[in-house]
Amino acid sequence: MALITFLQAWLVSWLHREERGQGSIEYVLLILAVVLFLIAAAFLLRDVLVSAVNSIQSWVNTLSAP
Repeated sequence: MALITFLQAWLVSWLHREERGQGSIEYVLLILAVVLFLIAAAFLLRDVLVSAVNSIQSWVNTLSAP
């Protein structure tokens, strides 16, 4: 029983550490998650993006200079 009490006290003291700088880390993790999402979306939508760029390129090529 004393071991469980000791482990509970140790866990509580470990979880209540200094929180200075925590906000910066959260912002960095949020930015990292957004960047990873954008990279994954670009890979998943690669065919759609290539098709759109090709369509725009062919449209621009049909235009004549004034």
